[in-house]
Amino acid sequence: MSNVFVIAAHPDDEVLGCGGTLLKHVYEGDKVYILFVSEGVSGRYKNIHNAECKKEISKRKKMAEKTAKIGKFHIVDFLNLKNLELNSYPHNYLTNIIIKYFKKYKPDIVYTHYEHDLNIDHYYTFISTFIACRPNTNFTIKKFLSFEIPSSTDWGINNNSRVFNPNYFVDITKFLKKKESLLKQYKFEMRQAPHSRSLKNINSLSIIRGGIVGLHHAEAFYINKIVV
Repeated sequence: MSNVFVIAAHPDDEVLGCGGTLLKHVYEGDKVYILFVSEGVSGRYKNIHNAECKKEISKRKKMAEKTAKIGKFHIVDFLNLKNLELNSYPHNYLTNIIIKYFKKYKPDIVYTHYEHDLNIDHYYTFISTFIACRPNTNFTIKKFLSFEIPSSTDWGINNNSRVFNPNYFVDITKFLKKKESLLKQYKFEMRQAPHSRSLKNINSLSIIRGGIVGLHHAEAFYINKIVV
């Protein structure tokens, strides 16, 4: 049994990025823990104290909790840091929080965002996680992977040194339908086809990623570190 830890910038990123993989972990008897960094909403409002903004943050939290219940994931915290403003926090603020939870849950496997996503919260979540995953005497992370987020990774700065070029693939064929049910919990974040964050296009992406390695459906990752 492995301890799996996901650091997601926003509620819904855990499913968009690795929902099928997390379901597979649970099926295989692993424990899945999720830390949500930003509330994912306030960037759309001029005043974060706006009643409608607070209401939407609450709704999104409830969606995440329902999703976790269906998937049998464990949410360790909602940090509720300001959406699209993670660069406004001190450099080591988020890193130290992640390290605190790593010490508590002793993860074997860590998933987080790809470094060169379009969304700035994804970048700062990645860099803080990357720093927290350095070798130390308190925990040993054997596998550290970055996932892709439709409409963020694919819209990122894709020159030759930054394009998402996956080198680790997980067969999610058996878990595709359940992943769809998780995505539907975040219905107000989903879009209509041909948007890349539509259910149709997300499923199509899983076919493309699977086809690369001879599977019907797969989620793809970039390897930051593997210890064997």
